Amino acid sequence: MNKFQAMAQIMAVLNEEGRLKSGTLEFRIARQIISGKIDRLGPEGALVQIKDIRAHLLYQIETMQF
Repeated sequence: MNKFQAMAQIMAVLNEEGRLKSGTLEFRIARQIISGKIDRLGPEGALVQIKDIRAHLLYQIETMQF
């Protein structure tokens, strides 16, 4: 799996309930976080970690104050 494929799969996992809307600040933040995780952990490692911390990550992204 390459980085592009991993990003697509991870975004699908994060957005199962449709909480992240394309083009929103939250969507862009999620993509940045995922990109960093893929760079550090590799595609498969990032996918496994996101599955484990999905609810916590979504909560953090949605409650960020800007």
